[in-house]
Amino acid sequence: MADLKSQTIYRALRERILSNDIEPGSRLVLRDIAQQYQASDIPVREALRMLERDGLVETIPYRGARVTALTTREVEETYFIRSHLESIATGLAAERISDDELDHLDVIMERMREAVDAQDGPGFSDLNHEFHETIVAACGNEMLRDLTMDIWQRHSGFQRVFRMVPKRIAISQAEHEGIMNALRARDTERASKLALWHKRSVGESVGQLVNDSEGRESAGRAEGVRKASSG
Repeated sequence: MADLKSQTIYRALRERILSNDIEPGSRLVLRDIAQQYQASDIPVREALRMLERDGLVETIPYRGARVTALTTREVEETYFIRSHLESIATGLAAERISDDELDHLDVIMERMREAVDAQDGPGFSDLNHEFHETIVAACGNEMLRDLTMDIWQRHSGFQRVFRMVPKRIAISQAEHEGIMNALRARDTERASKLALWHKRSVGESVGQLVNDSEGRESAGRAEGVRKASSG
């Protein structure tokens, strides 16, 4: 029962964080969360641990948990690594992917098209993860798969882009169509290049989102100083 409650709290907080309902830097007070979700401390602690595993929450000694704030440098470094890892994995997958795996990707693609039409950012985000995970799993290299998906796991905060930049899901889907065509054609070089360009494209969107957020924070601090000086 505690596991079920912790999963419920985890999913609720995760969606609120990714939708920016709980903003980066916000404190997450255990007792307040427990009261909000009518739970004991134990499932809340477990939910916060899962969010920390996803890179969405960080625990600061003597201060508690807070929502992780993304930085421009983190985005640049992560997408540099992700773009190259997924480029290699997608190229290998073009050689090794099975017909059953291609059929599964076709099903995911259709569901992503429906999510784009419905402007369903959260739904598209989940399907996007499944799409890329299926391709990476088909590469046939376990170490490459584990490295790639570990980075996905630890940087879940980047999925904010599908909720906060509505046009991004249509752009990503258009890029997915090209990758899918290359996989169907068993075109290793093209699949690899398209995966590289796709990740760089998403990285630019995430980077712009972070830049805009940092700009608003700087403007807010400047306004606070101005008011304090004139008070």
